[in-house]
Amino acid sequence: MEAREDNLIIELREEQLVITIDRAQKANALTVAMMQAITGTIKESAQDATVKSIVLTASGEKIFCAGVDVRELPPDGDVAKQKERRSLALAALQDAVLDTEIPVICALNGLASGAGGMIALLADACVAAENAAISLPEIDLGIATFSGASMLEAIGGRALAKDMIQSGRRMPASEAQGRGLINVVAPPGESLEQAITVARRLGERDRTVFANNKRWLNRKIKVAIDEARAEHALHRQASAR
Repeated sequence: MEAREDNLIIELREEQLVITIDRAQKANALTVAMMQAITGTIKESAQDATVKSIVLTASGEKIFCAGVDVRELPPDGDVAKQKERRSLALAALQDAVLDTEIPVICALNGLASGAGGMIALLADACVAAENAAISLPEIDLGIATFSGASMLEAIGGRALAKDMIQSGRRMPASEAQGRGLINVVAPPGESLEQAITVARRLGERDRTVFANNKRWLNRKIKVAIDEARAEHALHRQASAR
């Protein structure tokens, strides 16, 4: 089974659903429609007993995802509303990755930056090609990333969060593996197949037990993200005045 919609390729490989971001010409940046489609696919798959796990990857060899498409034109011409639409769509996608009861694995074919990096951090497992990297470079754009800081602090501690958030640097896959942000580093061109192997192994676990463990493991990061979203909302309101 293969379907294409909103710059996405969705295919079922045995019991693993593979979602491929297919917008390499735009650095695989996510539009609002793309984020909504991925979120809906993840949620629907979790209700399908024949789908045991989900793998999220991207086309191309250099970039997994450069984040949300901040240049996407608002359909109604309202820039402020478009910012809110992007924020809500990204929040829903993050929640889907965190809350979906079946495993969600990222296969990084290249750089995971901004929102792309956040999704990789929130996944149940992450497999990255040797040339891949994770970056939360919002500081270079003059933007505070409360969500990114919260995720990194909850996952790897304050020192790691300070390192990446305040420098905006790209952390190579090998270093990210040593820091516990990536599970497997794969040779070029093999990240997807190795991610499917990981997805298959995790998908074989008892569905209910896996879901309960996942919910418990994610409880602190969800609190941190909720606090960060509230802070982001305050900043959006202030900038709209």
